[in-house]
Amino acid sequence: MHRGDLTNAEWERLASLLPQGDKRGDRWDEHRMMINGVLYQARTGLRWRHLPERFGCWVTVYRHHRHWTADGTWRQLLAAVETAQKNVARAGQDATTCQDAAPEVAQHPRHKRATGDPVLVSLRAHLTAIVRQRDL
Repeated sequence: MHRGDLTNAEWERLASLLPQGDKRGDRWDEHRMMINGVLYQARTGLRWRHLPERFGCWVTVYRHHRHWTADGTWRQLLAAVETAQKNVARAGQDATTCQDAAPEVAQHPRHKRATGDPVLVSLRAHLTAIVRQRDL
């Protein structure tokens, strides 16, 4: 695994959200490699044809990216991750409010703890980078 690639935890969360294999019989391991290639391109701004060989054929990565952009898959993935992140944050808030009824001391916003699942936070950042790249 290289820096910037999806971690195993991120991949496990994302794999369940991916569309089922299309008619050409895509393999799931190719989806992970393709997503890592798109993330690499979004992060570096590199031309598609200069993608490192570890992502496979650049044309395949580019075509998958264009197809998923056109049919809204990237936006659907981002929306699903954001919804999951909000649900985790709500569950965390509900648990803390039920634990004690003591009044809270006002805190400076900078000192508040970040809530939520770090895997979802990271996935959201990755997917946001991909969606923003298309919107530019």
